[in-house]
Amino acid sequence: MSTQNPDLVLYELQGCPYCAKVRRALSELDLSYESRSVPSARSQRSEVQEVSGQSGVPVLVDRTNDVDGMPESDDIVAYLYEEYGDGESPPPSGIVGRVLSALF
Repeated sequence: MSTQNPDLVLYELQGCPYCAKVRRALSELDLSYESRSVPSARSQRSEVQEVSGQSGVPVLVDRTNDVDGMPESDDIVAYLYEEYGDGESPPPSGIVGRVLSALF
């Protein structure tokens, strides 16, 4: 059962590997979130621009902790594990890191 946290909002683009990395962390931490799909054209991402000051995704908003528009998937994953992970470290990113961590 997921931890209910409607205050987490993820701005994402379908097929984006960086967005998938953040979704994986949210799933591993069993966190619920609101997904907001953005247009593929950067020029049409006015909502993302408003919350983060840039048009790239992923972008995380955490209203519980007054985090508005955090960009960069690695920063978002580190933040989620620090804030919601009960002292866990984020798993390695990338296929090589995940394979190596599974072996050792």
